[in-house]
Amino acid sequence: MFRPDRRSFVMAFTAAAALMIAGCQTARQPGLWSAAQIAALTEAGFIQTERGWEFSMNDRLLFPSDQGNVDPAQAATITRIARGLLAVAIRHVTIEGHTDNTGRSAHNLTLSKRRAQSVAQLFEISGFAAGDIVTVGLGARYPVESNASSDGRRENRRVVVLITAP
Repeated sequence: MFRPDRRSFVMAFTAAAALMIAGCQTARQPGLWSAAQIAALTEAGFIQTERGWEFSMNDRLLFPSDQGNVDPAQAATITRIARGLLAVAIRHVTIEGHTDNTGRSAHNLTLSKRRAQSVAQLFEISGFAAGDIVTVGLGARYPVESNASSDGRRENRRVVVLITAP
C-alpha cells in the first residue's frame, strides 16, 4: 500500500489550496472593463479612445451660441445614459464643456464650464454622487471643426463625457 510521506502530503495540499484560491479569483484584471460595462458603453454611443471611453455629444448635445442650458429633449437622453452607466457600476465621469471661438476667451471658459455643469447636474439627478463627477470648462481650445463656418462653430459648442476608469 502506498503511503505518502509528510512532505509529499504538504506539497499536494498546498498545490490543491493554490488551485482552489486561483479558481475563486475573478477573470477581470485591474483596469479592464467587464463585458456588461463595455456593452453598456457601446450601446449608449461611447467609443474607446486613447483618453478612455468617450461620449462626444457632437451631434446629440450641442448648444446654441452663448447658451449653457441643456435642451429638455436632450436632458432625457443624458438621464438615460447616466442611469445606464450606474446600472453597470460605472460611477465616475469627467464632463468637458467646449465653445466655439466667438467672444472673449475668459467668457468662453466660463460658458464651457457652465455647459459641463448643466450636464453634470443631470448626472446627479440620475443618481451619480456629486463627488464622482469632474467638470471641466475648456473654452475654445479643442475644436472638432473649423470655426470659420457657422456649421463648424455649431459643432464646437458641445459637451464630452469621458469615462477613464472602471
